[in-house]
Amino acid sequence: MASRLGRFLIDNPSLSAASVAVRALDSFLPTVAKNESQKPSKPGGERDEVSGREGYEFGMSAGRALASQIGELVSPVATELKLPDGRRATLRTAKGRNTQWGCLNTLLERVDVVLCAFTPDGTNFDVWEVDAKVWEREARNASPGHKLHNKLTLLGKSGVEKFGKVFGSFSI
Repeated sequence: MASRLGRFLIDNPSLSAASVAVRALDSFLPTVAKNESQKPSKPGGERDEVSGREGYEFGMSAGRALASQIGELVSPVATELKLPDGRRATLRTAKGRNTQWGCLNTLLERVDVVLCAFTPDGTNFDVWEVDAKVWEREARNASPGHKLHNKLTLLGKSGVEKFGKVFGSFSI
C-alpha cells in the first residue's frame, strides 16, 4: 500500500499523503449516516467538510511546493516566504473554478506582497504579486456570516490581474 501511495504522490505532487489517505478511506470504508442539519447553508455555498479539507490540503501542499521554487520558506503554516530580493511574501493558491484568494489581516500586516497562484490543472500555476497596501485597499471583507468576518479579506482573479502584476509561471 505504501508503494502505491508513493507512486500516486509522485504523479500528483500538489496532493499531500494525508489528503490522499483520507480520500481513499472515505471512498472505501462504510459510511456512518450523518445527522443532517436543518440549518440554512452558510455563505460560500458549495463548500462542505470534505471539499473544505481537500481545498485546505491542496493549498498547503501546492503552496509549499511553489514557495520552495520562488524563495525561502519562513512559515509553512502561512506559506510565508522571503523572496530573493528580500521582500516578505505570502503565497495563496486557487484552483479550477475557485478564482479568488483570501488573506488574514494579521498575515497581511507582516508581508510586503501577496503572491496569488492560479492553476486550472493542479500542476501549472500562473502567479501574480499584489502589494500588501494595495490588497488592504482593494480586497473585500469576508461575508458578515463568515467565521472570519473582519479578519479575512478576499480578492478575485479580475482584481488580482487589475491591481497586481505578473510574477511568473511555475510547475510543480
